[in-house]
Amino acid sequence: MKERNYFEIFKEALEERNLTIKDLEENNVLKKDTFYNFSTYCPSLINAIKIANFLKLSLDYILGNVDTNVFKPYKEVQNNFHSIYRKILKAYNVSNYRISKEIDIAENNVTKWKNGAIPKFSTVIAISDYLGCGVDDLLEHE
Repeated sequence: MKERNYFEIFKEALEERNLTIKDLEENNVLKKDTFYNFSTYCPSLINAIKIANFLKLSLDYILGNVDTNVFKPYKEVQNNFHSIYRKILKAYNVSNYRISKEIDIAENNVTKWKNGAIPKFSTVIAISDYLGCGVDDLLEHE
């Protein structure tokens, strides 16, 4: 998986919209100082979605995976990740076992997703990178 500086990536997206980190906090998109953690940690999927929805930018565009922003609002609760994940694996003819080994996902995570758990944003990115599909392809939209 590519090394990414999420603080810089999301800060550039804010600047593209002439907004600041303070705008995220004042609009209750993120709690105070949460954004600064992105310099050390990958944001949660929920926080990434909140920012993307606020900025009206696709996550693939924010991450630099595509040159053109084609924004469709994301559902903040990703209840169907498992079914989307399974359909994409089938479309790419990749087994869960294979992708789990290749990108180091614990196979029990799939069971957790099936039961409604939300994957880590870094895991969604890793799946996207491995398959060569968009992050947006793996997420639910409004």
